[in-house]
Amino acid sequence: MAEPESPDRGLLGSLRRICDSGLALLQTRVELVSVELQEQKVRLVRVLVLAAVAVFLANMATVVVTATVVLLARESARLPLLVGFSLLYVAATAVAFVWLRKELRAGPPPLNDTVSELKKDREWLSSRN
Repeated sequence: MAEPESPDRGLLGSLRRICDSGLALLQTRVELVSVELQEQKVRLVRVLVLAAVAVFLANMATVVVTATVVLLARESARLPLLVGFSLLYVAATAVAFVWLRKELRAGPPPLNDTVSELKKDREWLSSRN
């Protein structure tokens, strides 16, 4: 009589091992996505806090400096000073927005490592055929 095949051998055993490997691979990729999302969240919070601090401090400095200079100036120089300060503040605001935009565009796109790993997986599977 032929001996029955053990559970680790044969078609069902192979199918179990394939499913187990596939699930392990999927778990690894999901963990990678989770780590990358956490990193992106931390970066976003940091950028938002820095932007809020910068806006608050800039507003405070603007008000105090403008008020001080305008109050110390002669009556005839106050209007040109206010116009000059207004132009300066508009230019500074434009520069700040450019810097903020640059910071938001810096770094790799979100989930870059996950996409790279999935591409490697597809290439590896393609080379097996």
